[in-house]
Amino acid sequence: MKVCVVGAGPSGLTTIKQLLDEGHEVVCHDKNSDVGGIWLRDGDDGTKTKAFDNLMLTISMRLMAYSDYPFPGGRKFYTRQQYFEYLAEYADRFGLLGSIRFDSEVTDVKTTAQGYLVTSRRKGVESSEGFDAVALCSGPFKTPHRELRELAGFSGEVVHSAEYRNAERFRGKRVLIVGLAESGADIVREIGDVASATTLAIRSYSFLLPRIIDDHRSTDSETVRAHHHEMYDRATDRPVPYQTFWGRSRLAKAVFGGVSVILGLVSSLGGDLQRLRERLTPARPLGPVNLLGEPMVPYKMDLGTEENAANWALISDWNRKSHPEGSWSKRRIFCKNVSFIPSIVSGKVVVNDAGLARAEGTTVHFQDGTSAEYDAVVLCTGYARDFTVGDLSVADGNIRNLYRHFLHPDHDGKVAFIGFVRPFSGGIPICAEMQARYFARVLSGKLRPPENLGEIIAEERAWEEYWTALSPRHTESHPSQVLYLDALAREIGCLLPMRKLLLNPKLFTQVWFGSFNPSSYRIVGPHSLGKAALADLYAEPVEGRTVMCRQMSLLRLLPAAMHPKHSE
Repeated sequence: MKVCVVGAGPSGLTTIKQLLDEGHEVVCHDKNSDVGGIWLRDGDDGTKTKAFDNLMLTISMRLMAYSDYPFPGGRKFYTRQQYFEYLAEYADRFGLLGSIRFDSEVTDVKTTAQGYLVTSRRKGVESSEGFDAVALCSGPFKTPHRELRELAGFSGEVVHSAEYRNAERFRGKRVLIVGLAESGADIVREIGDVASATTLAIRSYSFLLPRIIDDHRSTDSETVRAHHHEMYDRATDRPVPYQTFWGRSRLAKAVFGGVSVILGLVSSLGGDLQRLRERLTPARPLGPVNLLGEPMVPYKMDLGTEENAANWALISDWNRKSHPEGSWSKRRIFCKNVSFIPSIVSGKVVVNDAGLARAEGTTVHFQDGTSAEYDAVVLCTGYARDFTVGDLSVADGNIRNLYRHFLHPDHDGKVAFIGFVRPFSGGIPICAEMQARYFARVLSGKLRPPENLGEIIAEERAWEEYWTALSPRHTESHPSQVLYLDALAREIGCLLPMRKLLLNPKLFTQVWFGSFNPSSYRIVGPHSLGKAALADLYAEPVEGRTVMCRQMSLLRLLPAAMHPKHSE
């Protein structure tokens, strides 16, 4: 088919690649001068939504890389510039540039009897072209949410995080920062270092995870399939709507569970022997720098954030407030960035969680009756849910009204919104890649979406809404990247067959108890990489640890969020 792809950022690039793999003809429009989307910094871009100067990924490159171009350097965290270079290498490696029309903005999409008429503008000239299918990959960062009625009377400078590049414009000023997301955490830290006074105003507490755990391992290496099934399946009475290795068969699930117990015990015994050997042999010296590129000593849990009692205490208290009712399975979005915590501990940043009341001139009043003077306000308030392009739109602006957050139920599989899902812990690029693989196979006629799409969408939306109940405004969020991707992989045909796992204990242990690795979706199925993907999967040994052992180091983050069955 002839397919139009809108946007050449991380989601658009992998969509082009997966469509080309299936033999489709692809034309991509991007309003920028090069690939990369928000990661591209091309001169005077102060009014565009772009990654700021010192941004560093909150997910390691093992999970931010695509499965068909895995990162060979382990679980390092890339800077903004490094990640842009990775995207550019991906586009060059697979010859994607020939399918992209740069400096070309899509202004309209019309549904026709033959398909879709896409209108674009380039250098002030509009033109239209017909397509069989459309993939919208322009991302959610389209319309910054700026309108806060509580700040309508503020007369000082107001800046949205979309325009933030660095903290220099706030040096020596009194700054109010409203809202906190992962980028917001960096902004709080940077502004707190240069402003004369900084206040962080929040209405609720997101769940905090540092980028590094146990001094030298990335926290995202603790994403384990067994743990996710423990949280969202075994520890709750709510049935998981997504199919995995055992499908809907209770017998197959029981067999799988029995094997996992046996291999878990063997793995645990192996771990005990390994730890004994480690005590009897000199420890291997760690490298001079950690995964963030900072000096290894003193040990850090995040950028400039030492692993000390004061920082841990504040994180633990914050997380208690994020789940006041207590929960083993999290129901609020994560912030995988605690680099702002030392600023609060030191007093550089003051937190007000009462909520805004009103503003008069440069005075901002809070709901707790306090007030303060500010020169500037920085809004970390996210983006409006505006997914409409011509005739294409999403019901209620809720991306959960699409199948698996991407496939439109009213267009016979020919319209996809790719990259509009954000797992609590995990990378968007691999989610976009799997969505694109599914979409490309549908267009090839090799995969048919379920007949009862409406029912399935409603069932999965209700499940997601339950597990994200404490973050109801964030409809793009998903509690488990593992469950989500495995379900897509099963339909695509690239999920490892259960029989293959049962007959290979080493592979079973790696896939079930090892750190989650997207290369598991390139071992079998369409466009597989076979032995190369298997080698990448085994590059991170399980080291004899069961999932329970792997999670023990994280329990100090969860003092008020323990499920009763795990509290002994």
